[in-house]
Amino acid sequence: MTTPPTSNAGDSSGEAGPGRTSGTPATARAVSLQWCLGGLPAAPLAILPHEVGHYLVLLAFGVPDLTLHYVAVTWDLREFWEAIQRADFDGANAVVPVWGVALSDAMGPMVTYAIVAGCCYACARWRPFPAFVAVAVLSQLRIRAGAGHVVREAFGIDRPANYDELRVAVLTGIPVEALVGFALLTLLVSVAWLSRFLPPGRRLVAIASMTAGMAVSLYLYAGVIGPWLLP
Repeated sequence: MTTPPTSNAGDSSGEAGPGRTSGTPATARAVSLQWCLGGLPAAPLAILPHEVGHYLVLLAFGVPDLTLHYVAVTWDLREFWEAIQRADFDGANAVVPVWGVALSDAMGPMVTYAIVAGCCYACARWRPFPAFVAVAVLSQLRIRAGAGHVVREAFGIDRPANYDELRVAVLTGIPVEALVGFALLTLLVSVAWLSRFLPPGRRLVAIASMTAGMAVSLYLYAGVIGPWLLP
């Protein structure tokens, strides 16, 4: 008599998750290898689409001296931001439409949110490949700059800051705390959701291995591949 298969804990699809076969617990070595390898493609997949989001909007507005780099987008923005600092929005609009720059600054985070949603959907719909988890997590770690800035502001510590949500806040009047708070909420909810797909009994091994893979990915992308591909 055939015994009906039981579902794997933490795997809503009922299929064997990464690092194990159905009914057979994975060894720590197998989990470590799979989750470390899953972290390796995370840096370019998390960083480059974010920057391309900025770039495409600015390209559509024909901003001067626009260049896509591996971790940033640059253009001749001095005149624009000098006008903004003087509260001369007419002068800024004469360089580039203010709403266009605001849209560009917002587009990077919007692309990141789309990546996170796609990774969460992929884990739930197909199977929790470690790369999906790694990309979703790494793509959101950029918000640490915003969180640090908001905390310093709360304690009256004045220190220069420059990140997407802050620029959007300056250009639109939306409170930066609301934008950073939304990003942090997205991070917490998505991490809680994705933690369901860590291999039962090997969660710490998976997290440590994925973190190591992401660290190697960042090193290779920022130190080797990125400067060669998009200096």
